[in-house]
Amino acid sequence: MTTKQQNKLAMYLAVKAVLDANNAVWQTLQAFADGYTGFNTQIGLIQTLAQGQNMDTSGIAQDKKASKFAMAQAAVGIASAVRAFAIKTKNNTLAGEVDFNQSDITSARDEDALANCQNIHDLANTNIASLGIFGVTAARLTTLQTAITAFSGLMGKPRQTIATGKTATQQLSDAFDAADLALDEELDNLIGQFTPANAKFVGDYQNARTIVDTAASHASPNQPAPAPAPAASKP
Repeated sequence: MTTKQQNKLAMYLAVKAVLDANNAVWQTLQAFADGYTGFNTQIGLIQTLAQGQNMDTSGIAQDKKASKFAMAQAAVGIASAVRAFAIKTKNNTLAGEVDFNQSDITSARDEDALANCQNIHDLANTNIASLGIFGVTAARLTTLQTAITAFSGLMGKPRQTIATGKTATQQLSDAFDAADLALDEELDNLIGQFTPANAKFVGDYQNARTIVDTAASHASPNQPAPAPAPAASKP
């Protein structure tokens, strides 16, 4: 949220507190009660959207990096064994297809890294009957496939989270507009109905409707006063 939105939300919450404390006063006026319901709904929506807007992608990016490393580590161990088998059997095509080191995979684009690791898995699986003496087992292939699947699930998440945050920002603006409308068009117009018998409630409501600039209120309150200019000397 922007500072302006934070200030406005603080006002909404102050108004809501006054209304909640005086529920018995206004609940019999149906139009006012309907306005409160709409206003309260938008406050809840604003709070939910603010959480979505502020989602941190750094943790997801770190998880993706770690997952890519684990996938590469599992793939390269198998690739080197398949390459040794290919060289021994003079299968130059196979040897070239699995000629990867760890940095080849971790530094590659995510899509390429995923495809290369899946190819290593599939080539090893095709030749699994001959790879036992080279240390490649079905269990290792399962471990590699699990790592590939895990990385695939994380590939789009940072971008997805950013997109979700942008959507939340637009929805947040719409929710503030709806909350303002509920106040301006409904509650503000009806609050005067309670003036004769509940003047304190009306006064509290009107005071709560004031937006306080919290950024300004957190500024240093004790700035030294400027020194007076020296008096001009008499001729």
